[in-house]
Amino acid sequence: MSLLRRAPARIAGRRVLPWLVVLDLLREGQAHWQEQLTKRERSRLIGLLKDSKGVPSRLTAKDQAEFRALTAKLDLVALGKRAAVAGVGLRAARKKRR
Repeated sequence: MSLLRRAPARIAGRRVLPWLVVLDLLREGQAHWQEQLTKRERSRLIGLLKDSKGVPSRLTAKDQAEFRALTAKLDLVALGKRAAVAGVGLRAARKKRR
């Protein structure tokens, strides 16, 4: 359930809506990450990222292939769709304010 439907527009004079959108997107991202990869695969992917320090050429050819396979399994297109659905509440809330 989206956090956007339950929260007031303001708390103590500050806008809450952008933070709720960020929290909603983070929650969706974490759920997607845990659904798509096993615990072992997640730890291996994190290990590869740490080893490479963000530079793919620092990995061996075997590790690069493993990294590609794990990221393909993440299905980033589906994550984008989940994020878009989570962000739909933001558009509805903005239209109501005007």
